[in-house]
Amino acid sequence: MTSLDDMFTEARLAGPAPSDALSARVMADAMAVQPRALPPRAAPTPGLLDRLFGLFGGTGPVAGGVLAGIAGLAIGYLQPEGLASLTDTLLASSTTSVSMDLMPGFDTLMTEE
Repeated sequence: MTSLDDMFTEARLAGPAPSDALSARVMADAMAVQPRALPPRAAPTPGLLDRLFGLFGGTGPVAGGVLAGIAGLAIGYLQPEGLASLTDTLLASSTTSVSMDLMPGFDTLMTEE
């Protein structure tokens, strides 16, 4: 039984080697299908808007600020119906007796009763 194992080991070690011509043809085919390397490109220089957005933290915060500004203009210009009636109630004319302190000061906390 040992002789059979020895023969398999010898056969594995002395396997057929490819010829030099076959190896050269395989390498030539492999080199023909390899992609070519592109020349390195310089990094693009940032433009004016990129630098300006960089001052504010990027495009995300700038977009949020623009959206908040647009929402403020829309709410200020297109008053909802409920807000108009509330404004009329709070800012009533001087003929009515409605008095409301919209900007309380610190002095109201300091008075003694």
